Amino acid sequence: MKKSMKKDSFFQMGEINIRKMQTRTGIKGLVILLFLVSSLLVLSGCAENKAVLVGNWELVPSEGDLNDTAMTGYAFSENGSVTFYNGYDGKLMVSEGQWQIGGIHKNYLELFLDDVDTPKRKIRFKVADETLYLFSDSEEGKTTYDSRYQKTEQFSFESLIAAAKKQKAKEQQDAQLFCTLSPQEIIEQLKAMGQPIGQVVVYTDPDYATGLLKQPNLQLAQAARFEDTSIEQVENQIEPIGGSVEVYQDYAVAKQRYDYLTVFSDAAGTTYQIGNILLRLDNALQSEKRAPYEAAFLEIVK
Repeated sequence: MKKSMKKDSFFQMGEINIRKMQTRTGIKGLVILLFLVSSLLVLSGCAENKAVLVGNWELVPSEGDLNDTAMTGYAFSENGSVTFYNGYDGKLMVSEGQWQIGGIHKNYLELFLDDVDTPKRKIRFKVADETLYLFSDSEEGKTTYDSRYQKTEQFSFESLIAAAKKQKAKEQQDAQLFCTLSPQEIIEQLKAMGQPIGQVVVYTDPDYATGLLKQPNLQLAQAARFEDTSIEQVENQIEPIGGSVEVYQDYAVAKQRYDYLTVFSDAAGTTYQIGNILLRLDNALQSEKRAPYEAAFLEIVK
């Protein structure tokens, strides 16, 4: 009798353990199912957001009308690539990179752009009524935004894009160039190639050169100025009128200098950049006489 009771008790305990295992298995299966459902919902929301973002978005100024002077826009592609356009008064720059949707609620635009001060950016966004709103903070309940972009089939600055992309390609090529010639050697070669160069002034005084090239604080440069004999020189002038050559330690620093000078192109003349070298031609030199200088410059620094 006791053996029978022990046997029954043993089977009862086995049944209880089986039920517990079944319960645990059921709970585990339910958790997995809920996880899969939530994952599918998140992925669905992510795919939906991604589909909405694909296309062209142009910045809308705070007053509500597209601004002809400020040119800013994103072009998001389905393959995850993005092109960022930014410019002012006809000078358009292009940055390229990748984009994706991130964040717990899939409401963050993650950008990885080249040629931007903060190449990796994570920006909260929302899309409503063909308008893309970008927020700088992570507060979900905040309704104010930093900027908004309007979806468009064609950017208002479309006519400038081809030239901007060409310039971008040139900059990428120039970044690979490094010229070891001194400014004086480059000027000598310009003269040997037929340019009407007379007097040459090589800046050897560090204090003077630093003062000359201090904007934007780029003291690590070599420089020389040359006279163009086709230009009437001014009596008792301090420096010859014609142009100058500046050599920098790398492309990035030369590009900083180039960008600074082109802002003041009306006063500073025409500036050409190839790699780590700048050729500057004074405004006194007629425009038709600048092309031969540029062609010779391209031949020397390549």
